[in-house]
This record gives sequence, C-alpha cells and structure tokens, in this order.
Amino acid sequence: MEFVTDKQTLDDLNILGRYKNNSIFSLFNHTITMGGSRLLERMFQNPFTSTEEINRRAQVFAFFQKLNISLPFTANEFEIAENYIRNAETKNRILAAFNITRSKILNFIANEKEYPVLVEGLEKTIEVFSKLKELIKTIEKESQNTPYHEKAKKLLALLSNKHFDLAYTCVGESPLPYKKVLRLDYIFRALLNEQLEDLLKELYELDVYITVSKVSWENKFVYAKAVDKDEKYIDIKGVFHPCIPNATANDVQITADKNVFFLTGANMAGKSTLMKSFATAVYLAHMGFPTAAKEMVFSVHDGIYTSINVPDNLAMGYSHFYAEVLRVKHVAQEVASGKQLLIIFDELFKGTNVKDAYDGTVAIVDAFSKRNGSFIISTHIMEAGETLGKSNEQLFFKFLPTIMKGHVPTYPYILEEGITDDRHGMIIIKNEKILEIIDKS
Repeated sequence: MEFVTDKQTLDDLNILGRYKNNSIFSLFNHTITMGGSRLLERMFQNPFTSTEEINRRAQVFAFFQKLNISLPFTANEFEIAENYIRNAETKNRILAAFNITRSKILNFIANEKEYPVLVEGLEKTIEVFSKLKELIKTIEKESQNTPYHEKAKKLLALLSNKHFDLAYTCVGESPLPYKKVLRLDYIFRALLNEQLEDLLKELYELDVYITVSKVSWENKFVYAKAVDKDEKYIDIKGVFHPCIPNATANDVQITADKNVFFLTGANMAGKSTLMKSFATAVYLAHMGFPTAAKEMVFSVHDGIYTSINVPDNLAMGYSHFYAEVLRVKHVAQEVASGKQLLIIFDELFKGTNVKDAYDGTVAIVDAFSKRNGSFIISTHIMEAGETLGKSNEQLFFKFLPTIMKGHVPTYPYILEEGITDDRHGMIIIKNEKILEIIDKS
C-alpha cells in the first residue's frame, strides 16, 4: 500500500525542496554522486507502509553509522568515471578500436582533445574502482548478519570480475599505453557495460546509506522501531525539530485509548513547531530514516495529513475560512476511508469568529476521536478543550506554558499536563508600543 499524503502536508512540514536550504531533504542531501541525490529524493517521495521494509532500511543505516566510513573518491572524480562509462559511442569492438585510433591520430596531428579526455576518463575509472574494491571488502566483512550483507557480496563480486584484473594492475600508470587503452576501453564500455550500469545503481544507494548515516551521527538522531499497524500507537521520547539548532525536546505518546492530543498555549509558545517536529519524525520514520528524537517506537500508519498553513485562494474566490473548511473536508474523507492516519490541525477555523471556531472545533474533534488514527489538535480556545474533556475520554490535554518576567513573556517550550488560558496578545502589542506609534502626533 502506498503511503498517502499531499502537497499541503509536504509544504507544511517543509519536507521536500532540493534548492531550499531549510528543507528536511536539504538536511540530508550531501551525497557525493548526483545519482545518489536523485535516489534520496525518490526515497523522500515514497515512505514505506511495511514494518519489514522500514526496519530493514533503518538497520542498514544504523550499520553504516556504526561502520563510519566515507566513499574513497571526490564528486568530481566519480563524475569523470561515470561520464566515461556512459558515453560509449559503440559496443562493437572493431568500430570502437577504430574510433579510438582515429581520435589518437587527430590528437597527434591537430591537438584535438577527444583522445586525452577518453584516457583521463579510463584512468579515473580504474582509480575509482580500485579504491572502491578495497572499501567493499571491508563492508562485506563487517556486514555479516546485517541486511546489507547480500548487497555487499554483490558489489564485491562485480568489482572482482576477472576482466578487471588488468585494470587494477594499471593503477597510477599515466598516460596509459595505447594498447591497454584499446583493451580496457572494450572491457569497461562494451563487454561489462550492463554490469557496470548495475554497479553504478548500487553505488548510488551506498552513497545514500553513508551520507544519511553521517547526518544522523552528526545530529545525534536515532532510528525508530516500527511495529505492526494493529498496535496503534506512536511513542516518541525527546522529539525535537531537526532543522532548529539546540531545539527543545519533548515526549509525546499517542495510543489507541488516547488518540487525540489536544494542545493549547499562547502565540509563540511553540505549538506549531512541536507539531511539525512530531509529524516530521513520523514521516522520516516511515522512510526508515533517522529521526530527531532520543527514542521512538511507532505502529505503521497509512499516511499523514496536516493543516498548519492553509492559504486562501483568491483565484477560486475562497476566503481563508472556507479554505480551512475544504481542508477539513478533504482530511475527513481520508479518515472516513478507514486508513490509519496521523492528522494534525493547528488552530482549527482560525479564519472565523470565536463562537463558530469553538463550535466547529468541538464538533470536529469529537467526530475525529471516534475514528481510527492519531490526531493532534492545537487551539487558543481553551473552552473547547474544557467542553471536550467532560465527555470524551479519547482526548488527553497538554499545553506549552508562558512564563512572565515582569511584562515580558518568555517560553520554555516544555510540555505540561492540562489546558492553559495563557493569552498574552495585548501584552505583546503593548510591549511593541504600537498604540503609541499610532497616537504619535
């Protein structure tokens, strides 16, 4: 089954974005190879819904994090080798030899660069493969009893092909003699071309494993454990936002018996950040990726939907409130389909008056609590929480406090039990002296 989400959710959580420095993807996108970067992007677009797949990938990342290795070549060196392998004009041995001979003669007569570029590509390919073979020997030895062992054996077998023996004896030999160029070019770009294409794909995956595991180690992330969907819970100890330096961590647990987390707190208390941190951890965990937490165990969900930054739609004539209503409707349809989803709403119906927002929040939260799934609802309307708490046992209540230091509100960002009535909007307005600015003559 495909993991379901949508653009609104991905934008709310800032998951994707190759060219966005602050996206979750950018946090991990430090691969050496472009193929590795493309593979990483596909992984981000396709989280798993299988317990086995999630835990297997997490175990592979954990293995590479413990091994603590790097690829033995630079991005430029690999690019030269990759371009050489993939730019063969023909796989016919006679025709390839003719083309190489012609380019060598033209280099001698007219100083054309085709032949030296070809030789450089061949030499760099030999160097890269030689270094890589030694690394794979280490990985194959250390990966026994891990899910990566079969891959390591496959890579080592590819790099140990008897046809490469001549190449490995030529490491450091530059420029390569003409006869060796003819023979080795045929081996790399004709005889073993399909195997090398397979090898490149495996290298992209290896690049991702090494890169992501290094990001995990540098940021003190952890690998979540996935359990069967029927267990219906998410338990995260010390969750924090992966892109915020020195972020405050909190514990959050949602279970089948308490499946609605009702969150209150003043503006700037950290509600949106906490919800994004939690949802991001769940998204990454479904990819088998490391998460920003101290510990995480979760039952597999079918997808995630959030409603944090819902824009109006002037082209369609939608007000902000109506856009919110349509968003809730869409999510409700997904929940009603029977999927086990993580649903996050940040301040339901903030685009309307307080009375309608109160009534709508109570009705929607009560209806959602009776459905399968995990829910986080934040609001400023503490009265909605008080009403729900009297009649609905599926909810649990926590708040992010505000501590006043004189007339200045400060925010510890640490969850506390219960509901808060903190409302400091006017204090902030007064502290910014907005009224004085307006009244100034």
